[in-house]
Amino acid sequence: MDALQSTPVSDDATHYWNLAKLIIGPFVGATFAFVVARYNDARKLRRERIAAGNLALLTLRDQIDDYLGFRKSFRYDLANPARGAVAPVFMLVHATFQAYAETYIDFSSLSFLMERRRHIPKLNSIVYSQKLYRNLIKLDDLRNEAVLEFQKKLADADSPPQTIADIERIVGPLLIANATSAVVGLAFHAKDDEKTYRRAVDELREALIDELEPWWWPKWARKQWPKLVGPALISFTNGDPHMQEEAMPAFPKQLLAAMAAQDAAEGKHPQAGAPLSFFPLDRWYSTYYQVLGKVNGRKILLPINGLDLHR
Repeated sequence: MDALQSTPVSDDATHYWNLAKLIIGPFVGATFAFVVARYNDARKLRRERIAAGNLALLTLRDQIDDYLGFRKSFRYDLANPARGAVAPVFMLVHATFQAYAETYIDFSSLSFLMERRRHIPKLNSIVYSQKLYRNLIKLDDLRNEAVLEFQKKLADADSPPQTIADIERIVGPLLIANATSAVVGLAFHAKDDEKTYRRAVDELREALIDELEPWWWPKWARKQWPKLVGPALISFTNGDPHMQEEAMPAFPKQLLAAMAAQDAAEGKHPQAGAPLSFFPLDRWYSTYYQVLGKVNGRKILLPINGLDLHR
């Protein structure tokens, strides 16, 4: 009797179990498939963002390499004893034709960093580094053009110049002003830019690590083993010791004086106290003059060679 009565109960349980599987099974399968798909999408997106971050870091590394090559060439050229200790600023360098990578950061690929407010300030130094790099290339081109034009005018002169005054008369005040502007601007680049590039690298890496570190790892593990559980980002070193600032020759005294005069003139700029990332870049675009003042009620510019240009 007991055996006969247990059969309907067993059949009912099996029936309800099959019914539950029929109803719930598709939802469980669909949910699992959805979660797996979203997980795979998230992994793919994270890999793409790591790749974009590494490409930006590679671009910064190329720009730093270009800058260090320029600085070494420029500083050693300035220190050439053949120039003489009293050579005017516009005669301190000659034309060089350095090959620049001319690669720039694709900010659209880093747009995911702009989704969090805390990352936005870190992008300022990256934007500023790109402006400096573009400006360096343009200013180096201006230097080469000015020096080549300078040499052409001297070669076409009726007689070789014997004094600096003869050189100034042959090449003219405009070319002297342009050449001086290029030399002083490049000197500021050679003096100041490296820290901006290094800061851009550090802040980009910080933002990428903060954004892309795996949230599923405990915070203590992420701090203890950042290279093991964090995003695989390119690392930077200081590079060849012979390329560092400490190994560079000192600037000539006359160039330091011209740079100080430029800084003094810019100290009156209404934005002179602005943060580094927003500092005006007209230092390197404007023509350099030693004095800006009024003579007989007129505003005039006194170029490096002492001639007057009226504005």
